[in-house]
Amino acid sequence: MQAITLTKKLESETLYLPELRPFVGREVEITVREATTAKTSKCVGKAPNPLAGSVLRDDDPFGPAVPPEDWEACR
Repeated sequence: MQAITLTKKLESETLYLPELRPFVGREVEITVREATTAKTSKCVGKAPNPLAGSVLRDDDPFGPAVPPEDWEACR
C-alpha cells in the first residue's frame, strides 16, 4: 500500500491536491489534523523523553537499589 503525507495551509474549503493523481479511481482513507509546528512543539530539536528531568541526582548509579538486608529474594 502506497501512502503519502501532505502539509498544506488551508486557504478555503476547496482543496486542489495534484499529488493524489495516483489514487484517482481507488478507495482511499483521508485523515485531516492540524499540523504541529516548531513554534507549538514542546520538544524542539530533540526526541521526546517522558523521563527527562525526573532524576535530579544519583550519588551511586551502580550501587544496589535497596540494601541487601531488605531484599528478600537473597534469602
